[in-house]
Amino acid sequence: MVLNNIYISWRKGKGGNRYLIGLLERLTSGFAFSYIKEEVIKARNDGFKNYPDFSTVNFDHKYTGDLERVFSLRLMPEGRPDREQYLSFWDANNPKYDWFDELGFTQGRLATDNFEFLAKLPYYDNNLGFVTDIASLTHNPLPIDKVKQGDKLRFELDTNHLTDPSAVKVYKDSEFIGYIKRGHSFFFKDANRNRLRLTVKHIEKNGMVNQLYISVIKE
Repeated sequence: MVLNNIYISWRKGKGGNRYLIGLLERLTSGFAFSYIKEEVIKARNDGFKNYPDFSTVNFDHKYTGDLERVFSLRLMPEGRPDREQYLSFWDANNPKYDWFDELGFTQGRLATDNFEFLAKLPYYDNNLGFVTDIASLTHNPLPIDKVKQGDKLRFELDTNHLTDPSAVKVYKDSEFIGYIKRGHSFFFKDANRNRLRLTVKHIEKNGMVNQLYISVIKE
């Protein structure tokens, strides 16, 4: 067990703003879900209503109960032959990880909605490694010849960002690549950039780069 908190992110569609509408917490005994009021209020302007399993939006309530049953539906089933390959891709194949850790590291995405599960990552963990995908490629198209698998990247805090004080820019040398997605970006705020190694792990492309996954390792 590594993770204690996971943000639930929602956006209207590809290229839309990400809103951290909820928080999953590991408690001393069990787990809890709660809505994040200020984020839900902003997300409603983009059409957000509620998380499907928690239709009553009560900002003062923590939902408990069998949350493992609810959220495990977003994990790859145990019997899938490609499960180990999938977990390895997300750096989530540590035998110490439970379902909560797996959800946070693999992001729990489904093709049927626009939710993502983004771990609130513990910087103090010296063995930490995780995978994230670059945001803003819809608005800042990246030609396929700009990056390749294994490329080393670097990051800078974007203190001048107009709407997100936690924004983090990613570069290959002096070339702007994109942003760390909101939620994961919090991890970089207090990080020693000389102790983080960012490399391109996987590229999905079709004329331009559609998805760019990067590996983040604390050295």
